[in-house]
Amino acid sequence: MSKQKNSPDPDALVIDGADAPIRSLSEDRLGRRSFARALAAEVMAAPAARGFVMGLSGPWGSGKTSILNMTVDAIGDQAVVVEFNPWMFSGTEALVSSFFAEIGKQLARKEAKLKGIAGKLAAYGQLLSPLAAVVGAGTAVQGAASILQGLSATPSVFEQHQELRTLLEGLDKRLVVVVDDVDRLRPDEVLDIVRLVRLVGDFPNTLYLLAFDRHRVEECLGEGNAERGRAYLEKIVQVTHDVPAARQPDVTAMFITGLAPMLDDLPAGPFNIGDWQNILAFVIRPLLVTPRHVQRLLGSLSMTMRLVEDEVALADLIGIETVRVLHPALFEALVSVADHLSVNTGIADQGYQRGRNAADSPIASMHKLAPGLAEDVCRLLFPAARHYFENTHFGPEWEITWRRQRKVASSSVFRFYLERQLPDGVVPARAVDDALADLTNRDKLRQFLDPWSPDELMDLIERMNPAIEELPFNGDAIDEDPAQIALPVLLDLLPRLPEDRGIFGTNGSMTLMRVTLRLLRRIPDEGVRAAVVRGVFEDTRTLSGRLILLRVAGHRENVGASLINAAVATELEDELRNALIAQSPGDFAAQDRIARLADLMAETEDGKLALVALAEDDPVMLSLLADSTGETHGQTLGAAAIEVTKVLPWEGLAGWFGEDMLVRRIAEVLAAVEDDGIEISDEERTVLQLAADYATGNRPQPPWERLARRHPGADTAAPAAADGDGQAGGEGTDAANEVAILDPSHNGVDSASDEA
Repeated sequence: MSKQKNSPDPDALVIDGADAPIRSLSEDRLGRRSFARALAAEVMAAPAARGFVMGLSGPWGSGKTSILNMTVDAIGDQAVVVEFNPWMFSGTEALVSSFFAEIGKQLARKEAKLKGIAGKLAAYGQLLSPLAAVVGAGTAVQGAASILQGLSATPSVFEQHQELRTLLEGLDKRLVVVVDDVDRLRPDEVLDIVRLVRLVGDFPNTLYLLAFDRHRVEECLGEGNAERGRAYLEKIVQVTHDVPAARQPDVTAMFITGLAPMLDDLPAGPFNIGDWQNILAFVIRPLLVTPRHVQRLLGSLSMTMRLVEDEVALADLIGIETVRVLHPALFEALVSVADHLSVNTGIADQGYQRGRNAADSPIASMHKLAPGLAEDVCRLLFPAARHYFENTHFGPEWEITWRRQRKVASSSVFRFYLERQLPDGVVPARAVDDALADLTNRDKLRQFLDPWSPDELMDLIERMNPAIEELPFNGDAIDEDPAQIALPVLLDLLPRLPEDRGIFGTNGSMTLMRVTLRLLRRIPDEGVRAAVVRGVFEDTRTLSGRLILLRVAGHRENVGASLINAAVATELEDELRNALIAQSPGDFAAQDRIARLADLMAETEDGKLALVALAEDDPVMLSLLADSTGETHGQTLGAAAIEVTKVLPWEGLAGWFGEDMLVRRIAEVLAAVEDDGIEISDEERTVLQLAADYATGNRPQPPWERLARRHPGADTAAPAAADGDGQAGGEGTDAANEVAILDPSHNGVDSASDEA
């Protein structure tokens, strides 16, 4: 992976973070080698003439196994050390026989003179197994049978025991038996291993070092009564040493160390050092208590980074992943209130109220679990939720900023983190960065945009907008300016962009208008802007793309942003109109958004005459009808279903051609289709039938009227706006006329549009 621009200093992240316990004193990175050496000295100094049992107590993940390994390393050849892990065996008889067999095998491999003891231990284990079953509280019948078997054995258990004692007393080194993972056993198996130690704990010159979680073992031995279990354990284990708590700086260093190679090898989102320092201090460190926490987090983070790649800011990703892995209850509560953590909740926000606290707010479930941590998580990862406990408020415009920064505070980014895949029609964050980088290279930009789907192009352009406004303008290099280079490419995308996106969706024209406005208004001088607009006009291939440019830059009421002189705008509009007048019927019928182009033509007498002549061509007429068709939407209040009605701007079309010609041409096109067999699409056939209805005086009933008729007692609502290409001044909505919301003087609606 290439290094991030602001990635952590690689020299600060150079410790190897392995998941397995360390094996020697030299590997210690938690400052515990002095404890291990002291424990080794205690093992060697303990009075073991009649056996001795020592305990090493610590919670799961506290590093008991690593300390045992360092202790064994510190003992060296001062004693004969053998190790036994009861977790590998199950059942009382198997546990006992395996205990002695395993110790015997290890002894036999160490020194030749220990082979005799090894054999005796194995035989003793076989002999003792049935007896241990009795001690392990079997049934009366089983116990009686086992006792008889033990009594009939030759030699007897007692004799074998005495022989072992004699052999062990003769050793010149004490035998140290290390028993690990006692706390991983089932409750009945914990009882078995403690009873086993009780059976053999009096062997001379022998010390048993047991590692366990004291609280769990006491619960198991007391069968739920910890106090009784503690009393029992103290009868078996003569002295217990607690694992020292890991120092937080050491645990943090262990985590940073393990993270280093992951940052080198795995994809990662943008890195902000300030965010990292805060999230590390207030979210990650409080949850990293033991080495096992480090191992669990690193193991999970590796998989998550592979899935999310660079879609989430690195500090945010590690922070939220820490909560998910190490405090699952808090994470579950966080997900359950996710709608209250962003600025895009759709929930009325009354702001901060004096005396209000998180415990009485929608995030109460989080606060109840971990008040301080919950507030820190909100403060650093979901700042929109800070108003529940602080006098801090973030408006809807922050969604744009957070999404651009790829922070989980953005509802879109957090949804991606939870789902681990991008929704349909959404491009990766790196695609936005790549497109921005190509704005000054026309060929590269055109090639980069080519493979994306229409919905992906819409998402890509919309997400480029905030960054475009911040692009610098260099008056000495106008020919290299992103507006001059990129706008022709972007405007020529119009035929690929969808126009019908539902009631609340942004259509392709609006998307291109926004990006056009942002690129042009960066240029401070009107004369320079006019020169750039003229250059973009000439380089744009699509006539509908040129119209978008002129609508944005011109002076039309409620449409243009007045970016160029009115005379220049009029001159360019006349040039576009003349190009349309010169079109052949075949070329004109193939134009994208043909109804808007026709509307421009109809503004002058010459253009209107040319339009009338072109409309005598059947494909042109059919294209005009299809592109002029719009939709109205109606919905019963409280219902999810939306009724859609196709509409034609009849009055506008009649204004172009006159009603007599309009009716005649619709009839002629119908006849050509029905009688001459002209092939048309199903969509065109629907449009033609709709036009025939209009021509005969029939008008489709608006959906809200149909709903009111069908449900007389229900409340119905007319649509706030039509959706589609209802040009020509009739019913429906001309998407081009909606550019008024792009004007920053219109009550700041511009920034809100970016949140779509």
